[in-house]
Amino acid sequence: MAGKRSRLDKGLGLLQRQGVARGVLGGSRGWFWVAVGTWTFRRVRRAVGSEYEVVYRGDLRPGEVLQIDHLAETYQGKRVRSRRRKVRG
Repeated sequence: MAGKRSRLDKGLGLLQRQGVARGVLGGSRGWFWVAVGTWTFRRVRRAVGSEYEVVYRGDLRPGEVLQIDHLAETYQGKRVRSRRRKVRG
């Protein structure tokens, strides 16, 4: 879901906007560092990868099968580069 943002993302975005408005544009040194810190933290989270999302939760009865497939990781609809080294065979 590209349009869905976590509560943490929303909170960091709010802090970053406040930091830019009050620190960069308003001249407050403390708010400037809040803006820098939140911007850095958001970029690090994006570089590390997207958060895990629970897509199914339920009980299995005896005889039922659950198949797990891997989907490409995305961050707001954009593909995230793999953090693992490619294995050559």
